[in-house]
Amino acid sequence: MIQRIQSFWLLVVVILAALSLKFGFYVGTWLSDGVQHPQIVLNGHNPSILVFADTIIIIVVSLIAIFMYKNRKQQMLLTVVDLLLSLGLFYFYYQEINAHFLPGSGTLALTSIFVFLIPIFIIMAIRGISRDMKLLKRADRLRG
Repeated sequence: MIQRIQSFWLLVVVILAALSLKFGFYVGTWLSDGVQHPQIVLNGHNPSILVFADTIIIIVVSLIAIFMYKNRKQQMLLTVVDLLLSLGLFYFYYQEINAHFLPGSGTLALTSIFVFLIPIFIIMAIRGISRDMKLLKRADRLRG
């Protein structure tokens, strides 16, 4: 299971998603009932349930996909779903920033790189799965 490269990339996705819950994504002035609160950090568990839930789902789907190594079609399907969820995570963060932060008051945190690396590693896992599928087709052709 872990000897396949896609399992390694999916494990990296799990680690990056877990780190994105811990560390900040955006630092800026928070608007709450017309009151400004400076230097508030937006991360996976503060304040949006959508960001938190989407990140947890990415972690779970990636873990399930790692153990689907015997059924590459299902593993590919789960990994594509994971990619769509990670792109949805960008949308949820964007919505949170626009809804709760003073425009132009903040910047992306350095640790936001974790969120931006997730889809890259998912794409690398998809490439690994497709290479495995092609290799098996070639081997079946030689046998048959």
